[in-house]
Amino acid sequence: MTINQPIIRDLYETITSVAKEATLAAGAVARKGFIEASPETLRTEQKAGFFDIVTACDKAAERAACDIIWSRLPQSRILGEESGWQGEGETTWIIDPIDGTSNFASGLPFFCVSIAAYHAGEPVCGIVYDPMREELFMANAGRLTLNGDIVSPFLRASSDHHVEVLSNAPYEGERPDLEALEAYADLVNSFRAVRRLGSCALHLAYVAVGWVAVAYESKFSAWDIAAGLQLVVAASGQIIAQDANGQRIDPSEQALGAVKRLVVAHAGFDYQSSCLAKLMADGKL
Repeated sequence: MTINQPIIRDLYETITSVAKEATLAAGAVARKGFIEASPETLRTEQKAGFFDIVTACDKAAERAACDIIWSRLPQSRILGEESGWQGEGETTWIIDPIDGTSNFASGLPFFCVSIAAYHAGEPVCGIVYDPMREELFMANAGRLTLNGDIVSPFLRASSDHHVEVLSNAPYEGERPDLEALEAYADLVNSFRAVRRLGSCALHLAYVAVGWVAVAYESKFSAWDIAAGLQLVVAASGQIIAQDANGQRIDPSEQALGAVKRLVVAHAGFDYQSSCLAKLMADGKL
């Protein structure tokens, strides 16, 4: 049985409404926790090591988002960074309650909430929300908006020498070898500037709305990129995703976990002539 289009449209609108409500709720928890920082809200635990932490506020923000989803759409399955998989249903949610936890814990006001929603494997909406600047980037129904206004990103420049690149590489927790350092030197030597802001989701959002031409990442999880990729698609941007073997793949919901290297760029950016094309081929950084 095929669900007719009006029913699907109504369902997608409901999912989008819930996603926005859940994002704002998580953002409110994160903002309050940052402004009213205390030993309780900043209580941290190590995950992979000293370079990979979770705070009490991360967990509280994720709970706030999940509570809203469960109350409005109980037939949902949720992948949260702090809680793993929960629930069952055709609607899937991928949540990073605070992307940029190290910034958050250190007192740097650069972090965000990232929530992506899918139904029956199809993307419905992606939201990246910066609660400190109150900037809500959203993709749904083929549209890209910032705080509700349609965004039509324009190309500021198309080549490495004339743009900034955003990248968190090389990453904490592993001393970069000589090949990685040489690859990073290529970035520094090729781009007008290299910026390492500490939030993969915001990197993708900034590319989507045209504030930056290109971003590169090679260490992330599905919750870091799920919403941001939907933003880039809505902006008609470029997505070059590779698996662990260096093969190019389509970063659909089912394949997000297989993506190991990623470039996102404005539609008019000359990727083939960029040093990033070589970097992706070599896989050194």
